[in-house]
Amino acid sequence: MSTYHSHRNAAGFTLVEVAIVLVIIGLILGGVFKGQALIDSARVRSINTELTGIQTAWLSFADRYRAIPGDFARADVQIDSAASPGNGNGKLDSSSERAGVWQQLALAGFISGSFDGSAANVGSASDLDCAATTCPKNPFNGFYKIAYGAQGAGFDTPANELFTGNQMPVGILSQLDARLDDGHATTGRFRVHRDYVAACTRNGDWDQASVNANCAAVSRN
Repeated sequence: MSTYHSHRNAAGFTLVEVAIVLVIIGLILGGVFKGQALIDSARVRSINTELTGIQTAWLSFADRYRAIPGDFARADVQIDSAASPGNGNGKLDSSSERAGVWQQLALAGFISGSFDGSAANVGSASDLDCAATTCPKNPFNGFYKIAYGAQGAGFDTPANELFTGNQMPVGILSQLDARLDDGHATTGRFRVHRDYVAACTRNGDWDQASVNANCAAVSRN
């Protein structure tokens, strides 16, 4: 009896046992990947909702005040004395206006939150810098930002552009582009930010194989 057991132990796992283990591992990995896909899909829907909400707030503000948020010259008179007024030229082309867009939208009741309109905290017209007190955050702790320029890859003519902020996984931006636009990183109205072309795209498309977790995009209406 002891001889039988020693021979069986020495033989190791049977093919059936190995097959069962492999099936279990496959089920576990399949569940992990499926779970991650569901999480990513939820994040894409969330960002899509936020971008749509910003666009709706922008258009509603313009309809009410006949001016764009941040640039509204009478914001301190018609919205709130705390609002930083713009110069009324239709372009978010100064630090105070880039910061003021969120402050004016919030004070007018078009977005939630409280923003200080601080020109010192909003960075330049091309970078993605801002402060949590000045700009709203995206779900990955980057900052939404609107500036006048041509930071979307391939754009030559400047316009008011919405930045998604950085820290965005390339796969999320690819899915978002497919929902909002044409799915290509360098064409359409939703494009990769110029500073992230090399790291986040390949041959004009989002480089999902890179699994880069720090990308950014630019959207135009």
